[in-house]
Amino acid sequence: MINITEDFINKFTGNASAQSAGKSLAVKNSFQELYISSDDSIIFGSCQGSGKSPYQCSVDFSDPSKPIPRCSCPSRQIPCKHAVGLLYSKMLGKTFKTAEIPEDVLAKRSKAKQRAEKKESKAAEAEVDPKTAEKNVQKLKAAAAKKCRKQLEGIDLAEKILRNIVSAGLHSIDRKNLALYLEQAKQLGNYYIAGVQAALTELVAAASEAQKSKDADFIAAIEAVNYLHALTKRGRSYLEGKAADLEAKEADYKPVSKDASIHSSIEEQLGYAWKLAELKEEGLYIPNAELFQVGFSVITDHARREFVDEGIWFCLTNGEIYLTKNFRPFNALKHVKEEDSFFSVITTEELFIYPGDKNPRVRWDNFIPSRAVAADDLKKAQKAGATDFAQVIKSVKNQIKNPLADKFPIYPLKYSRLGIDAEGGYFIFDEAGVCLPLRIDGAFAHLIKHLSREQVDEGVLIARFEHDLLKQILYAVPTALLTTNEVIRFGY
Repeated sequence: MINITEDFINKFTGNASAQSAGKSLAVKNSFQELYISSDDSIIFGSCQGSGKSPYQCSVDFSDPSKPIPRCSCPSRQIPCKHAVGLLYSKMLGKTFKTAEIPEDVLAKRSKAKQRAEKKESKAAEAEVDPKTAEKNVQKLKAAAAKKCRKQLEGIDLAEKILRNIVSAGLHSIDRKNLALYLEQAKQLGNYYIAGVQAALTELVAAASEAQKSKDADFIAAIEAVNYLHALTKRGRSYLEGKAADLEAKEADYKPVSKDASIHSSIEEQLGYAWKLAELKEEGLYIPNAELFQVGFSVITDHARREFVDEGIWFCLTNGEIYLTKNFRPFNALKHVKEEDSFFSVITTEELFIYPGDKNPRVRWDNFIPSRAVAADDLKKAQKAGATDFAQVIKSVKNQIKNPLADKFPIYPLKYSRLGIDAEGGYFIFDEAGVCLPLRIDGAFAHLIKHLSREQVDEGVLIARFEHDLLKQILYAVPTALLTTNEVIRFGY
């Protein structure tokens, strides 16, 4: 059985209400019986609920990377509070008696094994029959080509709408025409280009919002125009190449579009959702990777009508900074678990990396929270810190010039000292004396005053860059400070 920690329960549950209720059950000793199998593969027990008979609950660790909660209670929440209570009981050191695995659990394990074997058998049959496999491939290619042509129709429509907006001017997106433009953006939902649709919605919203202010600052709207123009232009080129590749005969096939899709984020920007199997097929994964989180935030994306739970992770395997994103549509919040901050080092059997820029998005199918962040982990982070700020600034500027690139790249910065000017502004300096101004909020300013000299000197600052267009200043926004023995997070 894996080591059950508070971090593991938070990640496994994904629901604050179930966590609180489950912990309360454990603390109040609400479980009448607590058992564990002799091979430590399952914990189970009974808990008195509102019904006459106690609820029978269990958490099955036969596959440690994918624990399975089960309960006889009527709750639709998975895991329910009773299964969560079992985990907390184990974490809090409650006494679990050794017992045989329940028959119903053994039966369910057997059925799951049979399903997996049947699935493998079908896959093997498809591989054995080359004619069937070839027919399936051709059908998939034809369907993909048809989808590309439909997407190109959507690009045509988006470009037409954008030309109309630019011709009439951003001031045309006023209260009178707002509904018309939003309806036009809605039409793009029929063309499999959700990213383009969201970009147009964001443009309309930014222009409308700018007119509500006294200063009528259209900077965000202008950036949205540039982004949408670049996305439709590059999207058209990419989709035309992809359609030609799919429709070409084998002898004429040139994998130009495929190369573009795995070396840039264009597919995802257009609205495609990569499957983990596809990423693995393209070699976009790292086996047995170790990571720990250095920042977490929840972003509200009104254009896409969803919340985005964003985690910032330092990868111990290669020293890179990656992002995780959990998308929760407004109309499906009950069905998608909310992510939370995570404080342990996790080990993933396969870390899948999406095509992208400096800090690509990553995902994993399963993970094991192995241990707390140790001094050796922080030594690796110290070595990964960028020491040449001039080179970092150059790289950031080159990236933000690209209208489709992430405008807020994250770097680990190995600084020699941190300073404050007469006006209370904060700066970090590298060994050559090159300085970077920090954009800080009240919480960081408060924390930094209470840091010791050992914590402040010669640390690694995980910082997200931000370009202030009005002041024409490139700021580093602190996310976390990594010292030789601790992680001090400024973003949760």
